[in-house]
Amino acid sequence: MPTFGVDSTFGLTVPTGSFAQSSEQTQEVETATIKNAIGRVAVAQAKPRSKTTVTLRTKGVASLSTITVADFTSLTVTSSKYNETNDDFPTSEITGTLFA
Repeated sequence: MPTFGVDSTFGLTVPTGSFAQSSEQTQEVETATIKNAIGRVAVAQAKPRSKTTVTLRTKGVASLSTITVADFTSLTVTSSKYNETNDDFPTSEITGTLFA
């Protein structure tokens, strides 16, 4: 399906019957800390795994059952929403999470 200016869907596919409107990817890295006897952080380092969240927004009559992930071992679809109003085309939002 056409993607109207969307360069990457970050591993998610656009559902059949809809058109990609926007996509975004955010990454979170948590830190682990060790505090000394007076409560100050003595050691801080990044945890070995980071969390990446991918969101894909589409417009059109989407068949959400056709959502696929490019690499099933890494990215997991965590939510999908479909919204239909009388004002505009139906919209959908698909969110996936990757722990690496």
